[in-house]
Amino acid sequence: MTGATDHPTDPGVFKIFNKDEKHRSRAYDADMHYAMFFTKDGKAIHQYHGPFALTRFMKGVSDWFGSHGCVRLEEANARTLFRWTPSGTVVQIY
Repeated sequence: MTGATDHPTDPGVFKIFNKDEKHRSRAYDADMHYAMFFTKDGKAIHQYHGPFALTRFMKGVSDWFGSHGCVRLEEANARTLFRWTPSGTVVQIY
């Protein structure tokens, strides 16, 4: 899942510069576990908390279900990617 229209996920080539397994966003008061930050304004690949399949479906119905620019993954995928990915790994957003 990627950003909403008013909070897009910026396309481009980035590098993961910070990782935080149990991150909590102060800006959005939300858990972002297995966060791997790739932009200085806080965009990250991280676990999505909630009914992922339903939210993914609803994103197609309403932009309200988009993120604030982050790339969200189901817990198992976020955990696996977090453990496998070293800082400095290239992230390409299309």
